[in-house]
Amino acid sequence: MTQTLRQILCGVLLFQSGAFAANPSSVPTAYTTALYETSVGSNPAQAYFLVNVLRRAEAPKADLEAFRAGLLHGYAAQMTSAAPPPAAPKPAPGLWESLMRRLPGRAKPPTDNVAAVIARGRQHGDVMGPEFRTTWQTAINQAMTPRWGPGTSGAPVFTLELRDMQPVAPGIWAAPSAEGQVRLMLSLRLANTSSVPLPLYRPDIVLQGTLRFTCNWDRTRIRQSEMRANEVTLLQPGAESEPLACEAPPVPGYWREQLAALQATNGKAGLQTVIVPHELDSQLRLYHMELAFSHAAPQADSWSQRLMKARHEKYRQWSPAKTALEPPESGSLTVAPHHGWKATVTLLTTFLGATVLALGLFAGGRAARSAGVPEAVVAVVTVLLVGGAWVLTTMKLGGGGTGYDHPLFLGLALWVGYVGPMLLGVVALHALHKVLDDEDMEWWQAVATGWRRALNFTAKTSRAEFWGFLAHCAWLWALARVCLVPLDRWIGLVLLVPVVTLTVRRMLSMTVQQWFEMGLIVIGLLLLLLLGY
Repeated sequence: MTQTLRQILCGVLLFQSGAFAANPSSVPTAYTTALYETSVGSNPAQAYFLVNVLRRAEAPKADLEAFRAGLLHGYAAQMTSAAPPPAAPKPAPGLWESLMRRLPGRAKPPTDNVAAVIARGRQHGDVMGPEFRTTWQTAINQAMTPRWGPGTSGAPVFTLELRDMQPVAPGIWAAPSAEGQVRLMLSLRLANTSSVPLPLYRPDIVLQGTLRFTCNWDRTRIRQSEMRANEVTLLQPGAESEPLACEAPPVPGYWREQLAALQATNGKAGLQTVIVPHELDSQLRLYHMELAFSHAAPQADSWSQRLMKARHEKYRQWSPAKTALEPPESGSLTVAPHHGWKATVTLLTTFLGATVLALGLFAGGRAARSAGVPEAVVAVVTVLLVGGAWVLTTMKLGGGGTGYDHPLFLGLALWVGYVGPMLLGVVALHALHKVLDDEDMEWWQAVATGWRRALNFTAKTSRAEFWGFLAHCAWLWALARVCLVPLDRWIGLVLLVPVVTLTVRRMLSMTVQQWFEMGLIVIGLLLLLLLGY
């Protein structure tokens, strides 16, 4: 029976391992699958923070660029009010569909999710290319309006340094230059007349299709870092930017009178102003635009926490949130991937080696007790043997290093993952065999009786049979959890049936005094929990 069961388990493990590629990193995780199925809603500006989430989740670079292109094309369409209406929400799924979506790999993506935006982005060119730059400039000019003049703050700040500048029209300043040319400067603000926040970096201003002005913020000059100098800010709907000071190279003197005449005759709108944005001039500035959008997204902190949990708990199951732009929701049921036979053999060797060492220490201690050695001496010698082996192993493996390579951290890892569980196993074996000796029962008899009565809820069960079979199931579960992923959950379900029946039989076999003692233990545990909180 045992041999047949072993063959079945190995066959299932071999079959399931074939479903995974030789390179596990190429297989999408549950978190990345839920990320691609996350709904982005109808506001690309709010969804733009997901570009950084994809980058941190180590998404393919092609997907990252396509997602950025899909969002920015939709965002440019919203600037000009030409964006298509958002898709009508789907009705709530029924009970059967909800259950099917929770199964691994069966989650149905919403209509407009990250994957759909990536698919749309693949149909467009690079956002740094000239085609999209033209689209972006057209959208910016339709969404932003220049407002001339310094407002109520008096003369522009740049006149404190350039004292020869004189106002010739609202927002237009001039000073004579060499050879009959004139030096022109503009003082203006940019107003957001659209319904979405607009990214703003120092633009160029082109007047009458001829005069090109390079703009900077009209503020006192201070030393700025490269990061600060490339900052992109978001201009909210209906708001005005900081004052801009725009300067052009010296031009013929007639422009001084001509611009003033245009202001007086045709009004401020007659200057034929074209805004030339520079948000997409470099990858660094594009990164600053991403930062500006991320500050406008309140979900960014929650995404960071979920991503960190997904990295630390790789076998946790994830599903997309029901609300747009919310981070994936975590679940408890999951099937962990098989990481190859080499890793499985290594884990089995380590686990079985720890088991053999624990059994050896227990057998030696049991033989010493039978020879009349006091129990305290056996306990001290066992601890010294385990501690000495732990120290020697740490010294051999940790020959120096700093940080997490320091021998102290290596020793802690060995204790938590190997030496500590082995020592607990030795103590548990001594306690178990003390119970077995009191009832004159062998361990193999307790195991055989537990499996034979796996479906029997009425037979009487002694303490020795209960604890002997429970220890056997605990060892099998630990072996499956450490070495037989992804079969650990299925093996746990198989072990759960005899454990439940064994517990029921033991509770029916307990006397009144034993019930009273167990009640006191439960009350004590509850008090400890309450005091802990």
